[in-house]
Amino acid sequence: MTPPHSSPAPPLVGLSPPPVDPVDDRVPLRLTVARGALGMELYEPVEIGPLVVAQLSFTLPGLKFPLDLAGGVPSFRHRRGDLEHVRVELSLDRLGRWLHSRVGDVLGPLSSPPRAWGAPDGIAIGIASERSALCFELTWAPMLGSARFVVGRARGVGLDGPALGYALRAADTVLGNIFQRSGRVLSLPRVGARIGRVVLPAIGTRVPAAERVRFGSMVVTGDRVAVELDSTFLPAELGEVSARALSLADLCREADDALAAGDLEGARRAYVAALSSAPRHPELVKLVAEIDAAHGDRAEAALGMLHETVAVTEAGAFAAELLARTGELDAAAEAMRHSLNGEVYAPLAALGHLRLSELSPGARERRAALDEAVARAPGLFAVRWARFSERLGLGDVDAALADAEHLEAAALSARERHDVCLRAARALADRGFVRDAGRVYERALRYAPDDAAATAGLARALMEVGKSERAFALLSRAVTLSEESGRADADALIDMARLMARDLGDLPGAVARVRQVPASSARVVEARYLEATWRAAIGDLAGASLGYARLRDVIELADAPPEASVTWLGEAARFEREVVRDWVAAERHLAVALRIAPRDAHVAAAYREVAAALALRARREREPEPESNATHDTTPPEAEDTDERAERLSAALRADPDNLELAVELADTLLSLSRVEEAHAVLSARIEDATDAERERLRPRVRETLARLVERARDSGRLDEASLYQAELERSS
Repeated sequence: MTPPHSSPAPPLVGLSPPPVDPVDDRVPLRLTVARGALGMELYEPVEIGPLVVAQLSFTLPGLKFPLDLAGGVPSFRHRRGDLEHVRVELSLDRLGRWLHSRVGDVLGPLSSPPRAWGAPDGIAIGIASERSALCFELTWAPMLGSARFVVGRARGVGLDGPALGYALRAADTVLGNIFQRSGRVLSLPRVGARIGRVVLPAIGTRVPAAERVRFGSMVVTGDRVAVELDSTFLPAELGEVSARALSLADLCREADDALAAGDLEGARRAYVAALSSAPRHPELVKLVAEIDAAHGDRAEAALGMLHETVAVTEAGAFAAELLARTGELDAAAEAMRHSLNGEVYAPLAALGHLRLSELSPGARERRAALDEAVARAPGLFAVRWARFSERLGLGDVDAALADAEHLEAAALSARERHDVCLRAARALADRGFVRDAGRVYERALRYAPDDAAATAGLARALMEVGKSERAFALLSRAVTLSEESGRADADALIDMARLMARDLGDLPGAVARVRQVPASSARVVEARYLEATWRAAIGDLAGASLGYARLRDVIELADAPPEASVTWLGEAARFEREVVRDWVAAERHLAVALRIAPRDAHVAAAYREVAAALALRARREREPEPESNATHDTTPPEAEDTDERAERLSAALRADPDNLELAVELADTLLSLSRVEEAHAVLSARIEDATDAERERLRPRVRETLARLVERARDSGRLDEASLYQAELERSS
């Protein structure tokens, strides 16, 4: 039976050496005499995952001299030896690449490969995505032949919980099938035996006993990390950093396990309990405060706890978030600056300066922070986009375009470069830099010539500089491309309709285009408003009334109606009241507007006016007047005689639609009642088919109605409608 002390150690799960050809008798071992005994040693390195076993030697006890060495290594490699020495080396750059495929989604998609570098008594590791970064250290604290690391000095930006919790989860993800974790301590016992089992059987040599070897110190030289096991080493003496790390780990093992599992409340209770054993321990206090920082309404409590133990502005990036949440922005910026002092992990420093720019009140401070962020991590898209937006906001277009060019160059594929150009062009257009936006849209189309969004964007830029014909052609292409992809581009349809109405005078065509906007579009409310407005402008009163009803229905069903919805409903109510004379429909429009904006005084006043008129009509219907004065219309009592005359003339004109005299008299009557839209509809319906002489008689009245419509629309702030009427007025001259 094999003695317990020499039972085989399990291999390093997840790590294995390169395969060896079993037919090849050559092995990288040679005989040697060391420490008074015959033994063997590796004469070339063996790779195990990211590790390199640079040296390995063992002795063969029980042999007596003289020995026959003629058979070489094959004569002795089946004898069981004693491991004497192992040297393991690690390239930190190679470690970062190895981590990249194993770190999983701890932070989401990574913006760059993880990085590893030397730290006091250990190794530091940094992980970053586009909007968050994490850094932590693995402090070397071996015990005899067992490798031990303590996870510590965790810090991060853009995290929604304590950085230590993220660090422990990252360690579990990467090393969980190799190391055992208890709290924040990672352990791998009997490393010598494990290395022997991975390396030696693969080259046909029996695994030596490894109970006598012990670890020494970890040595970091540039990119190389080396650690040795040797049978002559005394138990390792831990330095101050390692000893303190182990002491803290022992104090909060239960809390760390809860934190790693995502149980923040359980972790908080355990850390508070640990504070009873170590009152005001700064690390424990920070952890409790960091947990509270992840809780929306505990900022004041967390800051109060910090104030009792440490300087809040020196507590870390999470303290900056706590201070910002309580409105202390200057202190928050100072805390963020302090957390970034001496930070060596570039993505974390860059994202920290990005957050500092958001906390800084002045443009100069924001720009300085963003410049530092880009300098620290030029390839991090988030910080470059932030500086692009800041420069654009300050009107520094050339500098913003330089950032956009860097982003375009850094993109890996044609599709990504297209997306960069499209985003930059949209931002330029939104800020009013139309010509620059047009040039960037053209760059986007170089990478994706059939992209509907970029085509429509270029068309909008051309519209702004007056190139209507070219813009119309591009918008038509954008609509076609979007329809081919299965979903019509609502933005392109609306822009195309506006262009047709404003510059081409094709209101029926514009109505047809906005009717194509799908109900699922975020701009369907605007589309229904434009449809109703343009139908009214061409004299289609029934269609306009139906369009406004559709507008009201869409607004009622919308989760978040556009800001202009109240104004549009007010216009719908005005149309129904003044043009169609349907006060019931007007009341319905205003009722919806009042539900959306219950504190709007203008809407409330209009609703009261309509409601009063309807109440008066209902009362009159309950108490009918003498037969000679009976009326069945919906007209309120004001201007009774003139209204009756308008109604009589309307009825007469419906009976004799070709009677020009009736049309002129009705238009004049409607104008006297300020029912300008109705007058315009009456005149417009007849001027198209009129003779030249009749047209000359009607034209002055048409121009008068258009001029009054322009003035009324401008006074009400409906500039699009005013420009529409103005264009029609100019064409009528």
